[in-house]
Amino acid sequence: MIKNIEKGYTLLVRGPARITLLEGNLEVFGKEVLPKKGKTGSSTSNIGTQDTIIVPSAQSYPLHANMNSKLEIYTGNEDNLKLIEENSISPSWVQIKDELNKELKKDKGVPLKVMVLGISSGKTALIKYLANSFLKEGLKGGYLDSDLGQQLIYIPTTINLGTITNSIVSSEEIKSEKTVFIGATFPKGDYKFIISLLCKKMIDEYIVKNKDFDFVLIDTDGWIRTEAGILYKNYFIETVDPDILISFHDETIEELMDIEKNSSKQRKDRKIYLISDGNEYFYEKDKDERRFLRQSQFSKKFEEFRKISIPLDGIKFIKTDFNKEKDEIVEMGVHVNDLLNLPYHFVIIGLLTEDSELVEIGLLFTINPEKNYILLYSNLTYKQQLRVKKILLGSLRLSTKGNHQGYLYL
Repeated sequence: MIKNIEKGYTLLVRGPARITLLEGNLEVFGKEVLPKKGKTGSSTSNIGTQDTIIVPSAQSYPLHANMNSKLEIYTGNEDNLKLIEENSISPSWVQIKDELNKELKKDKGVPLKVMVLGISSGKTALIKYLANSFLKEGLKGGYLDSDLGQQLIYIPTTINLGTITNSIVSSEEIKSEKTVFIGATFPKGDYKFIISLLCKKMIDEYIVKNKDFDFVLIDTDGWIRTEAGILYKNYFIETVDPDILISFHDETIEELMDIEKNSSKQRKDRKIYLISDGNEYFYEKDKDERRFLRQSQFSKKFEEFRKISIPLDGIKFIKTDFNKEKDEIVEMGVHVNDLLNLPYHFVIIGLLTEDSELVEIGLLFTINPEKNYILLYSNLTYKQQLRVKKILLGSLRLSTKGNHQGYLYL
């Protein structure tokens, strides 16, 4: 269908859908979209000039018209389109963006760490908006995604960090430069400490390599409304030590307010922005949609995989653990015989080097001590196979289509 949008209006599009801009000028999470032919608009930026937007299933994108615009839309359901007479980006977002732009342009010596906190599904949307806005200002930086269950950069069960080189709307527009395998989609038990320490390490290493950069954006999960959730977020903030904290503030959520207060006590010079105005245009995914998105991400990754057998000799099975006394991550060996007595089949695994660097992800099929081989599902090349010395066991068991099959409890 062809649809016209007046200047200042926003079209909310729920996927699956494909939109091609024929005339005008659109903005999606701060990314400028221009028509393929002609030079409509006054922008001189060459960032984000693609004319087609793909909205995946269980996602919703706001298309704001900077001028009268003409769109060609392919969707299976017109109910997935909603036109509103304003910009869905709230004034508080714009104000925070403007203040951070000024702050980031100051001579700081090192990139500033900017963390977004809250239960709202708007966290990743805000990260995209800030990233695209910073990019337009010529600022350089990275994006750390620590949300195990709803990854933007890579697949669930991992945490990732990548440099923002292009405007971000979908996962196709940012690539991971550093992936750490966790093996779970929720920071249960000691994972909350392990994730925090790994995120700190990833950011510290990234900053050493990119001292001339301006920022690192830190995305987090929405686990807050429990005592364990408070413990996790307090430990994460203390460990990662963001310079700037942006919180989707809600006075009805006592746990969130406790975390905000604790954050201000941890570090007096930390700037904290509270977004108190709710946004009725955020699309809140339900559990089924979140599950569908995870399955889709796994399925897309597993399409590259094939069955591979590797020798059992020289391979160590390990799990990650946390030493509370020393406040550090430790690797614990898992004996093959102990593993054989557990439902290990189809558990997601990280294939690591001797130095515990991730080579690739896989699914563990069979361990055959008699014939001395391991059968797994992955896309390892022969040279990569030679580098694999450790198999880090996750807790999630999946089918080759990405469907949940159960858990491995070690």
